[in-house]
Amino acid sequence: MRIGKLSQAALVRSVLRQITHRREDVAQGPALGRGYSALLSQEGTTVLAGAPVVVRDTETAVLALHRTWNSIAAAGAVPIGAMISLMLPTSMEETDLKLLLQAMDETAGRCGTELLGGHTEVTDAVSFPILCVTGVGKTADVVLHGPHMLQADQDLVVAGGIGLGAAAYLAKTQKEELLSQFSPDFIRSAAKFDRRYSVAETAQLAIGCGAQAMQDVSEGGIFGALWEMAEGAGKGLDVSLRRIPVRQETIEICEYFGLNPYQILSTGSLLIGINDGVELVRQLSEQGIEAAVIGKVTDKKERILRNGEEIRYLDKPQTDELYRFFESVEKDRKE
Repeated sequence: MRIGKLSQAALVRSVLRQITHRREDVAQGPALGRGYSALLSQEGTTVLAGAPVVVRDTETAVLALHRTWNSIAAAGAVPIGAMISLMLPTSMEETDLKLLLQAMDETAGRCGTELLGGHTEVTDAVSFPILCVTGVGKTADVVLHGPHMLQADQDLVVAGGIGLGAAAYLAKTQKEELLSQFSPDFIRSAAKFDRRYSVAETAQLAIGCGAQAMQDVSEGGIFGALWEMAEGAGKGLDVSLRRIPVRQETIEICEYFGLNPYQILSTGSLLIGINDGVELVRQLSEQGIEAAVIGKVTDKKERILRNGEEIRYLDKPQTDELYRFFESVEKDRKE
């Protein structure tokens, strides 16, 4: 199997079809295009989301936390915290473990959440630390704001520039190499994108503006999120590539490394289906949140991407471009 998310066909065939729904208090189990599950209780709905990651550095762990909490926020819930499980290689030093947990706890603090516990184990079965994050959130609503709520004729809005997660990660971890091409101010500006990783505020504002469907844009980039949202709702899309918000720093860093900004980790971006996208963009702009109406939802099967007069069709999600970057780095290291 290829590196990255499991293919849609394999996911449906070998994962989703093997899982049985048994309990009435499970309001949402595993489903295509939904990065969360939900449990009903007398106090409301508890929303859960998970993210596994190979910890190459503290920044990958920080991104994993944000990915789980952003999935929860996209469902319309308020993130509370996360359980974390770590599988550590025998080569890891305790001082490195301490720094990793400090970075994760600081991230939780900035998000108004907590690390809720978990499990930590040393094993010779891994060469890098493996982190599994299970995020937890709550909402009083029973109906959640996942892709299944998408309706024909709704506007599609992207809030937060795409590729922010990848741009900030590369600006931090590849700083010395990038300084050979870009100014220190340019790199510092991109590195500060990490301040925009959380979409919790954006999601609550969108709900207040009448948003029905939301999708966290993370692994696989905006192309992956568009496909998962459309597939989860059984709808078509008509999208203008030129309207999708993307920062110049993201474009240039991706271009330097030969990466596609439309198929790369976009932590900090939120895809929204809403009846009045223009009003939502106006309200987001008032809060300093970059956003744009990028297209429409349709009842047709086609998922159209327009680039001026050029028309192409959206493909199934591909391996995230950051994986390609990691593969090239590992290949260079071995050579």
